[in-house]
Amino acid sequence: MNRKLHLAVASLSIAAMLAGCSSSNNPEPSEAAKPVEPEPSGPAEINLVTPDATITAEYLEGLRKKFPNYTINHIDQSQKGKTIEDLITTGVPIDIVGRAGTGFYSDVVNMKLEVDMSPYIKEYNINLNEFEPQLIQYIRTISNGGMYGIPGGSAINHLLFYNKSIFDKFGVPYLKDGMTWTEVMDVAAKLTRSESGVNYYGFTGHLGVMTSWNQLGISLVDPKTNKPTINTDERWKSYFQIVYGNPALNEAYRRDNRAFSGSTTRLTEGKTGILLFNAGIALVTKEMQEETINWDMVSLPSFKEAQNTGSPMNSTIWGLTKQTRNKKAAMEVLSYLVSDENLLPLAKKGYLVPKITEPFIKNFASEAKPAGKNWKAVIYNKYAPFPITNKSDAAISAIHTKYIESIIKGTTDMNTALRMAEEEAQKVIDANSR
Repeated sequence: MNRKLHLAVASLSIAAMLAGCSSSNNPEPSEAAKPVEPEPSGPAEINLVTPDATITAEYLEGLRKKFPNYTINHIDQSQKGKTIEDLITTGVPIDIVGRAGTGFYSDVVNMKLEVDMSPYIKEYNINLNEFEPQLIQYIRTISNGGMYGIPGGSAINHLLFYNKSIFDKFGVPYLKDGMTWTEVMDVAAKLTRSESGVNYYGFTGHLGVMTSWNQLGISLVDPKTNKPTINTDERWKSYFQIVYGNPALNEAYRRDNRAFSGSTTRLTEGKTGILLFNAGIALVTKEMQEETINWDMVSLPSFKEAQNTGSPMNSTIWGLTKQTRNKKAAMEVLSYLVSDENLLPLAKKGYLVPKITEPFIKNFASEAKPAGKNWKAVIYNKYAPFPITNKSDAAISAIHTKYIESIIKGTTDMNTALRMAEEEAQKVIDANSR
């Protein structure tokens, strides 16, 4: 996920917790039977390992003032040489880790750093009912029924951003929350024009997030059969036909030999009417913050198979690890990271966070800038369930992107593209299963 966009889109822009406990595969001993692990003497040092973009120098200074007795170091995973593998190789302790989405699975579970946080959740009175339930379910799924982490950092979901000037130019009514995909793609066709030597495109989106984090919750690999879903789950074909089968839009991309997939610059350069991307770009993109274009946003449109449902919520998940040196100190910091005290100020600024209680809904984006935008679009929809992850997902997502582009360019018809994507994806799965 891209750090600037809070993505690990990526980077979507999920984390494990605690060290020294038995994993969820083993029965927890009774409290009386648990050995007492002495904490290290002297001041605690805590390495906070995360690419979460809200952990700024200013935020870190406040965190250190909150816990003056602890030495808190931030290790930014978006920097070269700071991956989990790098830290393990160089012997740098990982006391608290925070990753979003599949990044948590890769960094914590695959690296065997995971610890079931269930006892700590109970001890520190953390109420999981206050968090987005699909996200909690995702964590339980990758935790063998336990809880390897707790959501509590910045989160992302997907929205539609639109350039109001292009709508005004062509006399097309603005988008609104609660639209369907069919309605939006009809608007996209009306905005796709050439005028005064300038080519305008009605719609673009980042294909990686549109498929991997799809709002229908379709996994790229069927967990029961270990086969690709692209040509067997009929929802994919329906999705492709509605979004990637728009004649007017596709003809414009073919004519100009222009890729369909795009990101923030497509909107800010002033030639694209509608962009699907991560909600966080509204807070971190200079042109949007300074309103160098006349923009607004609406909720993600829905499919008939999942009405009023947007994308999954992809949040940073915090966890202790098997390397955590002082679990008591680290847990005190972690409890703060997932607390209302820490998260409500972020929500007021317009950051999506994983808590869904009334104060967060009522006060969301109350201090967001620029003012006057449709910030409530961020929390308008229900959240889709997380697709079940597979280690082949990244490669399969790239295959999907390739064939979607071929459909739009007209070099491959849809049925052939779905079949060829399935064949290539199966080869990846087979190679990763050996």
